Amino acid sequence: MQNKLYIFIAFAALMILACFIRVHSIDRFSLFGDEKQSVLIGVANTNISGMSNVLKEGKTFTPSDFWADRGISSWLDADARGDVSGNSLVHDMMLKVFANLFGRSDAVFRGVSVFFNLLTVWLLFYWYRKMFAGQSRWQLLVLVLAVIEPFFVIYSQQARNYTTSIFFSTLSNYFFWVLVMKQNGPANRRKYVIGWILASTCALFSTYLTALVLVGQGLYLCMRFPTKKVFFTMLFGGIIAALPMLLWILIGPGKHFLGYQADAAAKYLLYIQENGPIAGWIEPSTLGNLTKRTISIVSDQFLWTNDIYLKKGYRFGGVALLLFSYGVYRWLNVEGKQLVNFYLFCLIQIFLPIIVLIAAAINAGTTTGFFIRYASFALPLGIFVSVGYLKHLFNQTIWIRVLASLYIFIQMYFQVEIFRALYSDSPQKYTFSNNRASNPYPRIASKIIDLYQPGDTVIYPSVQRVAFSQNDTLIRVYNTADAQLVNLYLPENASYLQKIEINNQDSILIKRPNGKVVLLFDFSKNPHRY
Repeated sequence: MQNKLYIFIAFAALMILACFIRVHSIDRFSLFGDEKQSVLIGVANTNISGMSNVLKEGKTFTPSDFWADRGISSWLDADARGDVSGNSLVHDMMLKVFANLFGRSDAVFRGVSVFFNLLTVWLLFYWYRKMFAGQSRWQLLVLVLAVIEPFFVIYSQQARNYTTSIFFSTLSNYFFWVLVMKQNGPANRRKYVIGWILASTCALFSTYLTALVLVGQGLYLCMRFPTKKVFFTMLFGGIIAALPMLLWILIGPGKHFLGYQADAAAKYLLYIQENGPIAGWIEPSTLGNLTKRTISIVSDQFLWTNDIYLKKGYRFGGVALLLFSYGVYRWLNVEGKQLVNFYLFCLIQIFLPIIVLIAAAINAGTTTGFFIRYASFALPLGIFVSVGYLKHLFNQTIWIRVLASLYIFIQMYFQVEIFRALYSDSPQKYTFSNNRASNPYPRIASKIIDLYQPGDTVIYPSVQRVAFSQNDTLIRVYNTADAQLVNLYLPENASYLQKIEINNQDSILIKRPNGKVVLLFDFSKNPHRY
């Protein structure tokens, strides 16, 4: 009983720590482009720079026009058009729920990501306790590594779908483990099958790439063929889980996806041909570039190799990865069959997405889709492999245990160092957003609420960035983005008259009936359009 109390206290303390490091300064820095797109889709049922039929050129509009109910079809259409890596339908639904429950603020929008990541952290601890009952030290180590995993922390502070897809993928894999690999499987299998189907479907509607989770599960079934009953149960369950997404893509709003992917790939390739690469983002799929990206993505899946390639160079990082791979190979050769099967499953789920991303990069001719975030749903299983290898080393001689402990503590320290940059918005790993100020749009909305008088008109600028422009070129076209992002924070039933002026590039103003102008914000002095 006393041991259970200590575990509970440690668990509670670590979960509180996990929550703190994910919410600390969560709304200090402005939403950037991808977050704005996600929030507008999820909360306002529109894409950024959309709604030109509502916010019409030369016409006035009000917040109540902006928030008018346009039906579920407009939301589904906006969602389908909104994310090149797949439709974040589940995440967008939760954005809407959170906004309705807690109000519309950047902290609330990003809180959805925090919520799902905390669920993932808890699930990893719960799963490991089910696998290794009585091994409290190792259970808590899994929890610690999940708490300080830098990708988890950084993406918890982004209003994007990645922590959502990680949670539902992990939940799908947990149910799969219970149904296929767990000794003395559950008495009531039906509820676990239903849970697996629902989790897998939600994962698919978090991002299309999580289809690889189902493929990996199927590959494992073929390699470690269980009983016929289990095999066909999982086969039919997988079909049921995938069917809604197939219908979405073939006859539903998701039909835009394949065309958008092909168009984006062609634009990236054309940009490289005309302007040259942008290091770290738009690069040709040469052997050297693919090797570097592969080393970085595989290395960051495991605590043992995370970030070594950045500290010591890609050659050193590649050697470290090979040494770790050899160590894992030696470990699995002496492990029991049941655990070998589990860790084989983990490795399939880790490497299958990376292999697919390599093939996609070769096919596209660029590496723009070859980032760890597109294989991030395997990170939880990388934690299991890292802890499993450490357990193996702790069965060796004392000097190996001491060296392994020292190395792990050093790596854990550097894990924390990776996400510390998040709190000052310094250049940071896994994301290109940095050096931002606070979000101006809620402040502008507050000024409108305080200063607007009957007869006034709020004037918005109209500006559009040129896609793939190295010098961030701006052109003057009719664009609704600034108006959308202010109305996002205005009351839904407000009747403030507003208008977009195409010849106004930088200023948000209030024009009084007597001709007086009140400047609310000037983007030329405060460049916040991230």
